[in-house]
Amino acid sequence: MATLERVKQSLQSEESEIGADSDIIPADAGVEDVCDEEIETVEEILTDVRPEKRGVIPALQQVQDEYGYLPKFAFELIAHHCEKSLADIYSTASFYSQFHLEPRGDYSIRVCTGTACHVAGADAVSDELQDELGVGLDEVTDDGKFTIEHVRCVGACGLAPVVTVDDDVHGPIEPDDAETIIEEYSERGE
Repeated sequence: MATLERVKQSLQSEESEIGADSDIIPADAGVEDVCDEEIETVEEILTDVRPEKRGVIPALQQVQDEYGYLPKFAFELIAHHCEKSLADIYSTASFYSQFHLEPRGDYSIRVCTGTACHVAGADAVSDELQDELGVGLDEVTDDGKFTIEHVRCVGACGLAPVVTVDDDVHGPIEPDDAETIIEEYSERGE
């Protein structure tokens, strides 16, 4: 019930500064920190979700589809809707690698670091992608387009080393291919 009271108070309070100056809601923004529109967006998502334990994962998936990651305020609303504790929601989200707790770029570049890709030079490919984009692992580029992460195996060992960009598989690739791959996706948004 505490979460419901906080939501009501948020609806009655002034519009928060968080979210007003940026398109990205900070990952640690609680219900009291976001504007009414964001709360309404998540509440609309939750209208199609069963208000019980089995509804947690579908709720997390749908919120992540909307925001690209899972902000804290959504955890609070999901916890209230599914009648679970905030700790239950967080533990579920942090258990599955499909969920992201920090903002992500429009395109997620995943460098496979499984055995075959590692032996075939995945580290050099990863280093070149990071250099080309000017970010480290799990960081978002300044333009918000890309995030690079390492994954254990994408199941395409015959194409090692492999990089995926969202659902597209690229392989085998060399470090010199990094610029071409980045350009391909950079041009899609223009």
